[in-house]
Amino acid sequence: MSTRVDPTFLGEIRKFGAFDVSACFNCGNCTAVCPLSVGSDSFPRKMIRYAQIGARDRLVASKEMWLCYYCGECSDTCPRQAEPGEFMASARRYAIASFDPTGISRLLYTSKLFTAVFMLALSVVFALVLLIGENPMESGSPVLFQMDEISGFLSFHVIHNLGLAMIAVAVVAAVAGVARMVWRLSRALSPAQGQGEKGQESPRPAERLIRAVKSVILELVAQKRYRDCETEQKAPWYRSRWFIHWSIMWGVIGLAVATGIDYLWLMVADKIPGQPDPFWYPGRLIGTVAGLLALYGTAFAMLSRIKKPDKYSSHSLLSDWLFLWILFLTILTGFLVELAVYLPTGTIWGYVLFLVHVVLGMELIVLLPFTKFAHSVYRPLALLIHGGYHQY
Repeated sequence: MSTRVDPTFLGEIRKFGAFDVSACFNCGNCTAVCPLSVGSDSFPRKMIRYAQIGARDRLVASKEMWLCYYCGECSDTCPRQAEPGEFMASARRYAIASFDPTGISRLLYTSKLFTAVFMLALSVVFALVLLIGENPMESGSPVLFQMDEISGFLSFHVIHNLGLAMIAVAVVAAVAGVARMVWRLSRALSPAQGQGEKGQESPRPAERLIRAVKSVILELVAQKRYRDCETEQKAPWYRSRWFIHWSIMWGVIGLAVATGIDYLWLMVADKIPGQPDPFWYPGRLIGTVAGLLALYGTAFAMLSRIKKPDKYSSHSLLSDWLFLWILFLTILTGFLVELAVYLPTGTIWGYVLFLVHVVLGMELIVLLPFTKFAHSVYRPLALLIHGGYHQY
């Protein structure tokens, strides 16, 4: 298969991270020390070479880019301080931006000004829609967050419809990104992809697909490869990077499930919006556990980025901070609003918190397909397309 060389490619990737692979003399030390680089999956060396020669399509379509969890071993031992681990992270950011047809991901990753203006504009628009979209006291629509001294604040119908609209936007953007990813991978993959090792019979397509699905599901559930990073063995499990990563991922998934249950409950049951549910109610129970899990993960992730104890934590883009902060504040304000509902009298701070919580929640939904969290979709899909891992 022919490869199109692009000499400007390396400079383009530099916009997505702080690395210097021009210092790399291809010694292979990074691949040798990487605990996740096994068999034919040789990285970061192969990925760096792709960038140096400008093999854009091969880099974006590579499986190795998604096998990396940025253990940091390669960067710690690089004799030229080329930061190969940060290069792999930058390559993933570039890939996410290249799959996004809107260009929003690229701007969030590369422009601080755009990020600030974009987030401010979203906040203003969401706040205005929520505050002036419908008056619950005049329309008679269900009122959310009702307390003793004030008869109503935000209309449930406005929140519900705005939330559905933002979910639709996020889904459309995610589907468009996935379609572009599948198209680019299908163009770049070699026809020999999927053949067995030399001297071994290649598994049948159905068998290979089943193995790939099992392998990807196992990785999603248990994060086994993440735990194989040698650096992860130096910290207690509850402070290890794999558990923090696992907490954030499953916390967000749990919150999404709880939100879906709550929406369905309000639609099919005769329930007053804003009325507290018993703790054993599935939506509340799942949401509480998932919220605490995600709150724990985001708090430790941000603390690690502040203290910078390792190579992984030493490089952070504004977009990386943005997702963590919005997720953290969305969950924190949600718990505070839940406490405010039980207060005997209404207070203005409760309503302000509720407005902030809803606005942050809407922003979080919109950002999901454009920020780092998008790799939770792209990573398993890329590995599934490539036939899963080799550790069957």
